[in-house]
Amino acid sequence: MKITRQIFGGAAVLAVGAPAIGAALQGVWILALGFGVLGLFWIGFSLRYRLMGLAFALCIAGIAFAAVLDVGIGWLLVGIMAALAAWDLEAFGARMAGVARIEHEHALVRDHLRQLGLVCGAGLLLATLASLVRIRLSFGVALVLASIAVLGLGYVLRGIGE
Repeated sequence: MKITRQIFGGAAVLAVGAPAIGAALQGVWILALGFGVLGLFWIGFSLRYRLMGLAFALCIAGIAFAAVLDVGIGWLLVGIMAALAAWDLEAFGARMAGVARIEHEHALVRDHLRQLGLVCGAGLLLATLASLVRIRLSFGVALVLASIAVLGLGYVLRGIGE
């Protein structure tokens, strides 16, 4: 579990550090300082209190605010991917801590980290590709595509629930 904690710390630092650097490069020093305070809050209190949802939500809100201020998309993509990884690792650690005895803990942690790495890498690659492609869609086509995505997500979630 020590390695999970260390990777969580690195992901949390990257989650707030990348957007903070992007904000500082844009000259928005107050936002960069806010990300720094959030990072200290997230890492400092995550061991004692289960604030994973609050810290994650504040990080995502800060990244969204940074996007409005035209911070570079690369900084924001790295920040959001790292925030998702940190949130996942914190939740994984909380689930593991809530169990009295875990068989094959090392293998379980290794598999979880491998899957998380693959998901983060694929997500970052796809998000980067999506940020480079520009497509103009009419409102009707966008509405149909969004409806298909929502129905597909509902289908997947129903399948998981069964």
